[in-house]
Amino acid sequence: MTTFWETLQAGQQMLIVGPIIGAMCAILSVYIVLRRMALISEGVSHAGFGGIAVALLVGYFVPALDLPHLVDGKEVGSHIWWQIITGLFCLGTALLIGYVSRRKRVSEDAAIGIFLVAAVALGVLLISIRTHLPHKGPMPVDLESLLFGHFATVDVRDTWLAAATLVIVIAVVAVFYFQFLYTTLDEEMARINGVRTRFINTLQLMLISLVIVVCGRMVGFLMITALTIIPGATASMLSRRFSGVMIGSILIGTLGTFAATCLALIPPFDSYPTGPLVVLLLFAIFVVVWIFRHFVKPKAAEERGTGDDEAVAATKGFGHHH
Repeated sequence: MTTFWETLQAGQQMLIVGPIIGAMCAILSVYIVLRRMALISEGVSHAGFGGIAVALLVGYFVPALDLPHLVDGKEVGSHIWWQIITGLFCLGTALLIGYVSRRKRVSEDAAIGIFLVAAVALGVLLISIRTHLPHKGPMPVDLESLLFGHFATVDVRDTWLAAATLVIVIAVVAVFYFQFLYTTLDEEMARINGVRTRFINTLQLMLISLVIVVCGRMVGFLMITALTIIPGATASMLSRRFSGVMIGSILIGTLGTFAATCLALIPPFDSYPTGPLVVLLLFAIFVVVWIFRHFVKPKAAEERGTGDDEAVAATKGFGHHH
């Protein structure tokens, strides 16, 4: 009989990559929630599903660009190329959403809804096309794992890729911390004071696209949006200070994902998709915090605005010194 320790050893890559994914999503979650970019995150994640379908169809005709799979006992394909193709598709969709909505002829939420549905429809159609093409080896991935994820497929390469992505996210946020903060608080004022808001917006979209592409296959392209929203939304109920929201979001995202990953190693949960387990555990934390803040310890009215005042003070005169 397999002991719990043996189970943990077998799932050590899951236990490592889970908190890494939770941390990188939680960092971006703060900006996504405070800037009300949740719908954009949703649109990019669904674009990821369409992007990987494009990559799968390309991989059929160019096997070297396909997802890794066995053909006649040999592994062919590479993770790198399909992630590049998927990432470019996500970023292109995000930029198109921004471009269409800036023209003022279509509202942002309408543009997101249009591209979201179109990306999913394209993904389903292209995957269906690939399955009906002449047999050329098995499909390297199934539709359910794309939508809902499965940490059981995580290997050392995925762990290193996730770790590298986390380093990139932390580095970019650290370098552009005040630009991100100022743009989050008041984009128009930030632009007037010299912040290149269009560049900052594009950079944030690039980070969102990168994280979704790296994490989508493991968490699921329908599930990953929750990881980029719930930690920040939950932390914002616990603190009015930007620094407090950031720390809280990282703790919630990291510990919540780690706990869900541990749960996924225990029968009968080990036979279920991991993505929904992660999302539901984070949702449970959100519900508990919401109940606590609204029924057990309501926020005092005079407490509101403290965080914004602190953040404004931190960026005061920013445009004149940079």
